[in-house]
Amino acid sequence: MATFDTNKDGTISPEEALEVPRRNLMLLVTGSQGERRAASAQLSRGKYLGVEMREGDTFLFSSKTIPGNEREVLRIWNAFSEKGVNVIDDTGGKYHVSGHANRPDLEHVHRLVLPDMLIPMHGEHRHLREHSRIATEAGIASAVVTNGMMVDLSGDVPEVVEHVETGRIYLDGTAMVGALDGVVRDRIRMALNGHALVTVILDENDQPMGEPWVELMGLPPTGRGDRPLVETLEGDLASFIDRASRKLLKDDVKLEDEIRKVLRQVAMEEIGKKPEVTVVISRLTAE
Repeated sequence: MATFDTNKDGTISPEEALEVPRRNLMLLVTGSQGERRAASAQLSRGKYLGVEMREGDTFLFSSKTIPGNEREVLRIWNAFSEKGVNVIDDTGGKYHVSGHANRPDLEHVHRLVLPDMLIPMHGEHRHLREHSRIATEAGIASAVVTNGMMVDLSGDVPEVVEHVETGRIYLDGTAMVGALDGVVRDRIRMALNGHALVTVILDENDQPMGEPWVELMGLPPTGRGDRPLVETLEGDLASFIDRASRKLLKDDVKLEDEIRKVLRQVAMEEIGKKPEVTVVISRLTAE
C-alpha cells in the first residue's frame, strides 16, 4: 500500500491521487453549474488530469442549480449516468451550504475594512441594492453601479457622472456592430421568419398602377393548396389596395403599415408564420 505525506488539511496532489485506491479517494472539482470547460464536464466526457470516472463511482453535486443552467447540468448528470456513475444531487437540502455572505457576514467585513465608500459588485441587482442599503445604514457612502456607469470617487460620495456603451461588439465585414444596436436582432428575426419585399407604384392621382409586386426570401414557395405563395400575397394585397380609401393612399407611412399588416396576416394563414416585411412605395409625378 502506498503512503503519502499529506498537508495539514489532509489534501494531496493530483498526481499522488492517481495512486490512492478509489474507495479511499474524494476529489473536489469545479463545474457545478454545467460549465463546459470545468472539471465536472470534462470528467463526464472522459479523462481529466488522468482521472476517469468509472462504473460504481459516486459523484455528489452539493450545489443548487442556478435557474437557466438546468440543461447544462442535466447533460453532465446524464453523461455520468451512462458511464454507470451514481449521481447524487442536493434534493432535500442535505448537502448544500451557501457560500454567499449573509447580512451579519457583510456587516462584519464592513467593520474590519472600515471603507469610506462601498460599491457592491456581487450578485443580482436586488442583491446589490440590499448590500448598498446595509452599508448606508452603517454610515458608509454607497451607490449601486451597473455596467457602463462611470463613477466619480473624488468626493464624499460615489457619483455616477457618465454612461458608456458596453456589451458585445461584432465585426461585420469591416464595420463594428454593437450587439444591442438592432443589426444583429434584425438578422435573427429574418433568419427565423423570412423576409418579404413589397413594391407598390401609384400614379399622380394616388391610384395603383398594376398589381403590387412581392419578392420572398427564406419562405416556402407554396401555401395552402399548393398555390404559389407569391401569387396569393400579390392577389390579396391588390384587393386591399383597390378597396383602400383615397386618404390612406395619400399617406405613405400609414399605407406601408397597413400593407405590412395584410401581408403578415395572409402569410400566417398560408404558411403559419409572419415574415419581416419591407414596403417600397413609388409615386409617379406629372412632368
